[in-house]
Formats: sequence, structure tokens, C-alpha cells
Amino acid sequence: MFFDGDNIYFEYNNVNYDRNVSLQNDEDGFNKGNMFKNLYSKYKNHVYKLKVNTKKDDLLYKLQMYTFALKDLGLYLDIHKEDKEVFNRFIDTKRKLQSVKEKYEKEYTPLCLESTSDNNYNYTNGPWPWDKGDNQNV
Repeated sequence: MFFDGDNIYFEYNNVNYDRNVSLQNDEDGFNKGNMFKNLYSKYKNHVYKLKVNTKKDDLLYKLQMYTFALKDLGLYLDIHKEDKEVFNRFIDTKRKLQSVKEKYEKEYTPLCLESTSDNNYNYTNGPWPWDKGDNQNV
């Protein structure tokens, strides 16, 4: 660990980690595979952006995006529990994920067993998110 007057740096296996956290927005973090700007390294001139065509695909995209962000922020918080800025972002992302999940399950089908209806077993109804068509012949 060393301090340069403004920043604290941690060195682990010859890698420096800058504790000045600069977070990307959820979509950029997801598309680039890293929520932290100071840890991101661009690969050549690759453009990162997934394209969605339907409302259902947009909800699935957001589910993946918020799940990724939550896990990446959680990994950081495992080591830096005291970072209030990242913790607040974690809580905000968790709420967004829950909201999108509820919207998807209300409009389409349950994503998890615990999301099944209390009235009937509807977990296997309709196509699975990764199916292009009917899943009844699987």
C-alpha cells in the first residue's frame, strides 16, 4: 500500500488498485464487463453495445445488466465494506433489478421457482427466455 498525497493505492501480485472509485453507468459497465472506469482496459477499437428488438428482449437485457452490475459492485464491497458511494449504488441497482424482474414476470413468465403463482404451477408456461418459440416440445 502506498499514498501519493491524494490517493491510496494497494498493490497485490504486482497490480495497483486505485481506491478512488469512478463508476460507469449500468449499461456501459455491462457492455464493457466492468463497472469501474479505473479498472477498465479497452480492447482495440471494439464497440460495446447489444441491440434489442422487442420489449421482452429489452427487459431480459436489463435483467442481465442489473444482475451483472449488482455482482460486480458486490465483489468490490466484499473488500471495501466502508465505501458508502458504492454501497448506495449497490442498493439502487438492487431495487432496479427487483423492479425489472417483477415487470418481466408479470408480463411474461416466472424466472425462478419461487416466483410461481400461488394458484397454479406456471413456471414452465410459455417459451423460456432463451427459446425462440414454444418450449412444449422440449
